[in-house]
Amino acid sequence: MMWEDWFKALFALTIWREARGEGRDGMRAVAHVIANRVAATNLPDQWDDVIERKWQFSSMTAPGDPELILWPKQPDPAWETAMQVAELIYGGGDYDLTLGATFYFNPNVVMPDWAKSMKKTITIGNHNFYSEA
Repeated sequence: MMWEDWFKALFALTIWREARGEGRDGMRAVAHVIANRVAATNLPDQWDDVIERKWQFSSMTAPGDPELILWPKQPDPAWETAMQVAELIYGGGDYDLTLGATFYFNPNVVMPDWAKSMKKTITIGNHNFYSEA
């Protein structure tokens, strides 16, 4: 396995944990937030650094988050979609439907203070997407 394979697998797992109930577009949107952070100059430029950054993707780093211990089990159509989305976006083969968002949240779960100082770009499924104002 090459590092690129690991980054894609970690990327797919994050997409799956964060948005598996949101359909393909919801998964794409979460994936674009990750890709946008990787591309941002003020954030780490490695996929694993972005994904594993403390408190950024709760399903990957937040102690006590119930998603943290979940792993896909075969057969899982949402996992297959997450892998396809990860492959597509990792390779730069998809347009950014979040309009440049670098953050998102589910307003039914939490309303973070940081959202007040950011620009909302779009709502997709249960998530609101934001970019820095």
